[in-house]
Amino acid sequence: MKKAAVKGEFESAVGLSFREDIDDAPQVVVKGEGREADELVRLARRFGVPVVEDGEVSELLQGVELDDSIPQDLYEAVALILAELKGLKS
Repeated sequence: MKKAAVKGEFESAVGLSFREDIDDAPQVVVKGEGREADELVRLARRFGVPVVEDGEVSELLQGVELDDSIPQDLYEAVALILAELKGLKS
């Protein structure tokens, strides 16, 4: 299972989960703004969940309901984030 947190410059954060063998697309599993965003990022880092800063994508993901898959129009942007994370692990 891949997990990632996307933090934006607009004080928002979104946590994504993607299980390649189960999920058709990444899902929004947690999100927050302001102090909640700061706490989400702090916890992600504490538990070794990678954090990628992308304000535009983070703001767009705020519109996705919790536990919903990301919409198709965000596939490319999120794929780039996941590819970046994969490169960091190599």
